[in-house]
Amino acid sequence: MPKITRFPFFGKRFFRQVRKMLGSCAFQHLWRLVIAIAAMHGRRSLKRIEDLIGKDRTRQAISHFLTQAEWDAPALLWQSALDTLRQLGFRAGDPLYLILDDTQKRKRGKRMAAISKIFLHAEKIYANGHTIVGAALVYRNVVIPCAVRLWASQSRCAEGLESAPGVPLQFRKLTHLAADLVGELRQQFPDATHTRVLFDSYYLCPAVTQACQQAGFHYIGVAKKNRNFAPDGRPHDRRKLSRYGKNVLAREGRPTAVQGKRHILAQRVGQLSKSGRVKLVFSRRPGESAWVALATNELRWSAKTIVGHYLSRWGIELLFKMSKQYLGLGDYQLLEYRGVVRYLHLVMIAYLLLTHQALSADAKACAKRLTPLRLPSIQQLQQTLRSQLWDDLILKLETGTQTRAAAQKIKALIQK
Repeated sequence: MPKITRFPFFGKRFFRQVRKMLGSCAFQHLWRLVIAIAAMHGRRSLKRIEDLIGKDRTRQAISHFLTQAEWDAPALLWQSALDTLRQLGFRAGDPLYLILDDTQKRKRGKRMAAISKIFLHAEKIYANGHTIVGAALVYRNVVIPCAVRLWASQSRCAEGLESAPGVPLQFRKLTHLAADLVGELRQQFPDATHTRVLFDSYYLCPAVTQACQQAGFHYIGVAKKNRNFAPDGRPHDRRKLSRYGKNVLAREGRPTAVQGKRHILAQRVGQLSKSGRVKLVFSRRPGESAWVALATNELRWSAKTIVGHYLSRWGIELLFKMSKQYLGLGDYQLLEYRGVVRYLHLVMIAYLLLTHQALSADAKACAKRLTPLRLPSIQQLQQTLRSQLWDDLILKLETGTQTRAAAQKIKALIQK
């Protein structure tokens, strides 16, 4: 692919608001890094990024931008996410999902900040690595990453870990980090009044549920089967969900079609330990013995509605998978905490750049409000971005009298 040496024409709209939040020098680094991360093949090492964006942006300069320069990475990611929402035609009162989840990345560097021994769920082993907490909005079936946090253990924070030069990093549990992200949505986007917060069983805890209630959001989360539940009318009759849910499904489960797939559903309202009064929906697929219990603080929703909402949580799983596989989410080689966090934000902004390109290419479908969209895959969007970079290079060469012949040869090679 061509070297990224000048600001491409297709980036003007995407970077319009972000450009106002940065100085000229910082913005020159930012747009190059975002486009490089979005378009590169293979590993996103500083050496390969340097080779792609030109020698005028050395590894030392890139490292300084990520670790020492003054710019607000979380604010830039939020601004990019809100710009994407507006591009989709979001209006106050439209239904919106906020999905909370975390992912692990194994790292072998012993001197890297925030490294701790964690359980890697994918590999079923304990190893040194990072835990990354992420939040994504889902609107019209489009996943929009809006926040990312790097968790550090209490022992690492006690060792003097700094979030910025001279600023000690305060220890926060994973659940408290997720609760902070719920509050950030209310602060950053007051128009998000009809928001449903989705999360797995780990985040169905007092910290997150109270943050949702304070923000005025409805939540849906998976309840672990070791939770105690007391149905309405029997406050002292507490039962383990592991046995109670199975019995309720066997007695009262009814086949229901949810988004074209059949589920066996049953529901109860009552007091769930550590969550208060909730509606529980027990769900399993026909022919399968495994089942789940979904808990929500919106008691008026039907069982079908609750399961339909929760199916949107799958979007953040695809976000993490695609970001790791095609955008280098775990390719950082920086030792400082601030540098790693900023790199993670740049990966999410690169994901939003690809989303922006897809929405711009199909403006007619994007203009239909509230209609679910189906975007191309990340691989297809990356290939389109690389083609646009070639087109931008050829356009530049065609304007010069001495380079016009070279532009025609490059165009002929590409067409082959």
